[in-house]
Amino acid sequence: MKTLIRNPLLVTMNEQNEVVDEGAIVIDGNRIAYCGPAQWTPDGPFEKTIDARRMIAMPGMVNAHCHSPANLVRGMMPSKPLEIWRAYYRASLRDMREDDFYASALLGGMEMLKNGATTVLDHFAGSAACRFMGAGAAIQAMRDLGLRHVAALTVTDKSYEDTIPLGQTDARLNDEIKRMSASEAKTTQAWLDECEEFIETFHAPEKLTTACPGPSAVQRCTDELLKGCAEMSRKRNLPLHLHLAETKTQQVQGNGIYGHSLLRHLDSLGIVDANLSCAHSIWIEDKDVELFAKHGATPVHNPASNLRIGSGLAKVKEFLAAGVQVGLGTDGAASNDGQNMFDAARLVSLIHNHAGSDFNQWITPTQALAMATRNGARAFGLDAGVIAVGKLADVVLLRRDTPAYRPLNDVVNQIVFCENGSNVDTVIVNGAVVVEGGRLTQVDELEVLRLADEARARLEPSMQRELAAARTMEPALAEMYFRMFDKGA
Repeated sequence: MKTLIRNPLLVTMNEQNEVVDEGAIVIDGNRIAYCGPAQWTPDGPFEKTIDARRMIAMPGMVNAHCHSPANLVRGMMPSKPLEIWRAYYRASLRDMREDDFYASALLGGMEMLKNGATTVLDHFAGSAACRFMGAGAAIQAMRDLGLRHVAALTVTDKSYEDTIPLGQTDARLNDEIKRMSASEAKTTQAWLDECEEFIETFHAPEKLTTACPGPSAVQRCTDELLKGCAEMSRKRNLPLHLHLAETKTQQVQGNGIYGHSLLRHLDSLGIVDANLSCAHSIWIEDKDVELFAKHGATPVHNPASNLRIGSGLAKVKEFLAAGVQVGLGTDGAASNDGQNMFDAARLVSLIHNHAGSDFNQWITPTQALAMATRNGARAFGLDAGVIAVGKLADVVLLRRDTPAYRPLNDVVNQIVFCENGSNVDTVIVNGAVVVEGGRLTQVDELEVLRLADEARARLEPSMQRELAAARTMEPALAEMYFRMFDKGA
């Protein structure tokens, strides 16, 4: 099928950041066959023509890190440090089943598509009671929506107590600690076998699915598991995604285990490469920035989540100064509460502008939008994130007869500073229109909301029970948190 998008204001986000005032885009199948001035549009015929005269065309955004099971618990989790927050969040997932994971992924995917994201990295960790922890249900939801996705199966083979420096704990916590381990950890070979089977079962780019390994975090995995996942990714030419140095506690734990930073340990294993993306990457060293630059790996910044649970600010300005291509993510709705990439782009362009710092290194709107588009696509090996000939046809059309774009002074600045997703009119993924007139075309939106409400209502009794059990861990985790920030920690 050939589609013509006629006369939009075209924001290409190519390496030259070109903007074409009266542009045109021709889509042939699932690829862009032409983009440029409207006067040079190739002849048809076209099966579909979209009059975009009063619209802005931009690449679909790439949400480079989130967790789809979290959508059912948005607004529930406390704003407390990650290690405390995570105990509650993981407890909330224990009784979730396939239908719940499907409903949760539908809900978050709907929000992302209606707010201009066409690709998401779902770092999936669900319930040990489900096959692949329930990831298959989330993949089906995203396929049903028409949302391109990278499904990274979260794996960890260390017991919970070996992944954080809890110190001496009350013996009454032992049962809860064992339950936390049982809900996440498996043996190294069991996880490697399961990850291989997961990829064999679901990897299908033609169905919008990239399936890959997603080690939970460096300190949560043995070297054997990390190396096995890296080899699996390289052999199959897939991405490799993990959490890196999100908190001070993780930095201290890494130094204690390895004698140097978590990223330097990955590098010693030969894992730091262009296919590696690392969510958060906050508590790192200057030498780590150099390693990212040297190997072309991608740190993924999650500004809202980092603020919500007080993890700190990533060295985004230092990354950019070193030539590192930073990705951008929302993180899950349990630590952000929204899946809107326009919010993420606005935040990253604001929160690093510290008083007294060199304003020449403040993050520009163009840099922020690049993080939200082409940088994320590059991290996952996708021909997306840019409107250019030969690229995947993932395109967003924004209405510009709105206050956000009147007067239209600088289109990129206004996308980043003024857009909140309310002006998204049309979203095209892989050449197919999946949002039209601001509404989903593949799935009934009211049915998505009904399924989410139904799942959440079913989970209420068990969720309250599990959250109460997790609450017993908070004093010990709080003591650990303050100890990590003591002098000399």
